[in-house]
Amino acid sequence: MATDADPGLPLFVGGMLAAICLFVAGLTFVVAPGGFGDGGPVIGLAVAIASLGGVFLALGAVVAGIVALRSR
Repeated sequence: MATDADPGLPLFVGGMLAAICLFVAGLTFVVAPGGFGDGGPVIGLAVAIASLGGVFLALGAVVAGIVALRSR
């Protein structure tokens, strides 16, 4: 069954969400008082936001793969 589904769209959206999360995580890390050596809760928040970006990227890649397989 041929469709107009484009696997690039979910990959683009996942990549864009990942880029936004990584930007926010980097900004949070730079603004954090004490820097990396302190290991406070703000650094943990930055790591959690960066991990969420990785999840968005992986999810976008999985959905793009599914769309590519279904459009064959």
